Amino acid sequence: MQSAQPIMLWALAGLSIPIAIHLLSRKEGKVIYLGSLRHLSETSTQQFRGIKLNEILLLVLRSLLVILFVLLISGLHFTDSGDNRWLLVEKDIKENPVALKLIDSLKAQGFESHRLQKGFPTESVLMEDGFINHWQAITSLQQQELDQAIVLSHSRVEDFKGVRQAMGKNIQWITFTTSPNNFVAEAIEQSPERVLVRRGNSQADHTSFETIVATTHLSDSIPIKKASTISILLASDSEFENDKQIIKAALNAIAKTLPIHIDLRETNPEAVSTLSADWLIWLSTKGISVQDSVNVISYSRNPADQIVTRIRENHWTINKRLTIETVRQKNLTLKLATVLVDEKEKWERIASQDRRSLPDSILFSGVTSSSTNVAAGVTPPLNKYLLILFLVLLVAERFISYQRNQ
Repeated sequence: MQSAQPIMLWALAGLSIPIAIHLLSRKEGKVIYLGSLRHLSETSTQQFRGIKLNEILLLVLRSLLVILFVLLISGLHFTDSGDNRWLLVEKDIKENPVALKLIDSLKAQGFESHRLQKGFPTESVLMEDGFINHWQAITSLQQQELDQAIVLSHSRVEDFKGVRQAMGKNIQWITFTTSPNNFVAEAIEQSPERVLVRRGNSQADHTSFETIVATTHLSDSIPIKKASTISILLASDSEFENDKQIIKAALNAIAKTLPIHIDLRETNPEAVSTLSADWLIWLSTKGISVQDSVNVISYSRNPADQIVTRIRENHWTINKRLTIETVRQKNLTLKLATVLVDEKEKWERIASQDRRSLPDSILFSGVTSSSTNVAAGVTPPLNKYLLILFLVLLVAERFISYQRNQ
């Protein structure tokens, strides 16, 4: 048996109140001086014993009421040594005062505290790095055969990757949203006087970006990169003249939108003997013969739903003849930009700044009875019986007090 709020047990000092009332309400009998006892008749003392008994009974009832009230507000509950209940806390969640209060309450109720990391270590185990995909964490928790698991998490979108997992009834997932985050995604120097700064703002429901031209000195903590140059060799036959013009327009749009320089050279397939470029775009039905280390985008007759697909590590294919309508519907410019510009490092840095939270409609999908509304811990079932007993004793005390006018 444990108490969720042990400090409230100090209220038991209130037991002194009914005892004091009882002692102060005791009255001494009135002394009457008589000259003779012959006019007095003997009577039974049962009535006086009844009065004394009722006073003691009221004292006991009132003391019990104080004790029960204190036990109720202290959150008294039974603890079963066989219960396997875990509290899993994500890193930095304790900075939230509401979460910290909930953690203390759950620990007082017998929950074993663990970190939301690989292996679910306890608080006493220090781990520098142990990130676990939260979908995998749900699967791992279900394999632990726990009676109950309460997870406190920021539920960031970046932490849920892969196939969504449905949570069992024994898992309660409580989300604490993070505060909005303003950050610099990248800073690109186009010239000594011109620096493009990509700023981001991430909140629980969205992440947005804007690009500005820096007019003041940037902080030393913001790394400034020079605009990279991509050399492209465009080889095409005469029958692909329209396709070539569309590709050139797409590359021109990419160069104007992204902080990069594109060095574009044109040639015909027969003139491609030695390749001295980062990329080769091949618009021809003739066979292509280049080294495997060369990055190639070539035309292919193979039907595919996507306009650009990857067939090998460094080989992509354009699967349709290009028209204005096709380019608009399939978003060719965006596809080419994704292939040509390697921004993996930048997006990993942005992902670490992302504060978007996974909606509850996805997180709790498949759970028949959601138990996410946990404001102050799990309500112990013992409180219900204590409350009933408190009300019964209160009615009895009021009835006896009314009968005895005390």
